[in-house]
Amino acid sequence: MLCSFLLILTCVAVCKKKNLHPEIVGMSIVAKFHQCCILTQFFLDRLFAAILRSSASVSWAQALLPDEILSRILLIVGKTDNCTLLEKIIDFLSTVIDNRDVIAMLIQPLLKLGLVDRVIGLLTNEIERSPDEKLDRSGSLDLILHFMEELSAIHCVSKAMSSNDRLIKVLVNMIKWPDKVEVASYCASVVIVMSNILTDGKHLVPKISHDLPFLEGLLEVLPEVPDDDQARYALWSILSLILAQVQGTELNSSSLDQFASLFSGKFGLIKDDLESQVIDEEKLTPEDALLKEWTSRCLMAISFFMERWIKVKSSTGDSINNAQEVLSYCQKALH
Repeated sequence: MLCSFLLILTCVAVCKKKNLHPEIVGMSIVAKFHQCCILTQFFLDRLFAAILRSSASVSWAQALLPDEILSRILLIVGKTDNCTLLEKIIDFLSTVIDNRDVIAMLIQPLLKLGLVDRVIGLLTNEIERSPDEKLDRSGSLDLILHFMEELSAIHCVSKAMSSNDRLIKVLVNMIKWPDKVEVASYCASVVIVMSNILTDGKHLVPKISHDLPFLEGLLEVLPEVPDDDQARYALWSILSLILAQVQGTELNSSSLDQFASLFSGKFGLIKDDLESQVIDEEKLTPEDALLKEWTSRCLMAISFFMERWIKVKSSTGDSINNAQEVLSYCQKALH
């Protein structure tokens, strides 16, 4: 009973804050415990959520501030075997995130006590479960990734995430998963989290820009998120950062061959995405303007690679013809 536990801990904190006599503190805890036993779990879940959404939310947030209470909450975050408990703790933390005043008060203490590491632990534990376990917990990974989306949208959290090599490795490997159909429901969340992290972690771009399997994985995500605007924006923002980085790097002949081969082979995915999601210039939103900028950067970078590769090869054949088709498409799309 997560909310029961949180209510009791909070009551202890409130009693301590008011310097109440130990016996009174004990009586308060016992009284609250009995109340929690009587009230249904349904009521408790919504009671605590309602409190954090009410005018009393700041007072309750202050009561949660002591390290001993926040540490206990984070300890629960690490207990992932129980799906119901996982759902309850994530729901609680999501409620905290949704309240601007509450999250402003609690986020730094939570980060200091290891929130990011706990959430990464949740993610890695879920990924490493056996196929049978995953079948029984089909919604758990989605739940964790959606929560990570919420967290990564907070500037100080995404900054902390960008410094965590373990998380970056996990996200990159998820993008590299060969069977995108199997992980289609996760792809959107992964690219959104990755995009948020790269916003505050530009130092990561050079590290991942020459990871061809990662770039290939990103391109393969395109057909999995055609109707998710947020995921498409995130995906194109990542691609534009990576390709701009590579474009500004001196590529040797071998690397140029690899990039040219990748774009020749996967360009159909880019073409299909662009042609299925045409931007209406007359109704251009700020988001669409950004998307247009990102896609243009990508097309310019691809043109750059193909042009260089064609000049270096100076030959004929299917590979050259494919490269010329890609180059021609990019040039037309940019004008």
